[in-house]
Amino acid sequence: MKANKIFAVALAALTLAGFNACKPGQSEVEVESVTLDQKTLQIEVGATATLVATVAPEGAATVAWSSEDAAVASVDAKGVVTGVAEGQTIITATAGKKSARCIVKVGKAAEDNPFAALLTGKNYYVLNLGETAYEAIKANVKEDLRINGEYVGETIPEETTCVLEIWGNTFGGGAGGGLNCFGHSGEGNGYISLVSQTGEGWGLGCGGLRITHRTLDLSAITGDYVLAIVYKTPANNTNTTAKFTLYSTNAAGPEVAKEVSGNTNGEWKLLEYKMSDLFAAGLDWSTPWSASVKEAMYSIGLLINGIGNGLDVDAILIYEK
Repeated sequence: MKANKIFAVALAALTLAGFNACKPGQSEVEVESVTLDQKTLQIEVGATATLVATVAPEGAATVAWSSEDAAVASVDAKGVVTGVAEGQTIITATAGKKSARCIVKVGKAAEDNPFAALLTGKNYYVLNLGETAYEAIKANVKEDLRINGEYVGETIPEETTCVLEIWGNTFGGGAGGGLNCFGHSGEGNGYISLVSQTGEGWGLGCGGLRITHRTLDLSAITGDYVLAIVYKTPANNTNTTAKFTLYSTNAAGPEVAKEVSGNTNGEWKLLEYKMSDLFAAGLDWSTPWSASVKEAMYSIGLLINGIGNGLDVDAILIYEK
């Protein structure tokens, strides 16, 4: 009797299971999509950031995480990404047959970055700087003169603050395929890339930063300030000569220049001037700039010598250390 009862219970369970498996209209839920809250991510070596994956329909499947190169950045089961070494990799979130990817770029830790000291000063006049670095010094910026336009021979729009004047179509575009000098990448963190179009001389193959304020007072910049320019030449350039030229408020004023020769092999380098030295050499910013937008003066010329040679320029700052 006892055995018959057990058999009956087992048979009922099997019947119920079979009924549920064959129930009309019922099937395993398929994942329709997987999305990530970030398509690109910039972190430093040793730092962590969390990616959030959304699966539709909600709860259809568990998310599995993977890194294309765990030697650059790793990811755990909760989507926590850890920067391991400088470089770039892809983090993938997979649920069912769907997946989503995030490009992760890992830069040097701030304490190891030789350019981090550029962001610890005061009273900044900013001519070029990535958005991430700008946010770090924003409270200490006196004039935001960052490039917000390009000028190739037409009238400079009145609303612009500072433009990159392009000579000979030499501008190569924003980020240039790598990290800026602070280890940042992504939208708003690019740098100037120029490529020479001439073999000799300083004609084509160069660019200039032109400040387009109708009136701009730079007289507060004293000899205690410094001018910092961070630049590099691409690794495939064998012989690049670059010249950074500053101009006075007077259109006929002196040109103060310094040449930088040789290949930096793709490594960012810091060129630093004491403003007292530049003033002694003839630079005159003691009176306000009073130029029309159309006749706006150059502030800095970026010049390259040698056809095909390149020059990348990142941070351009005038500030007090």
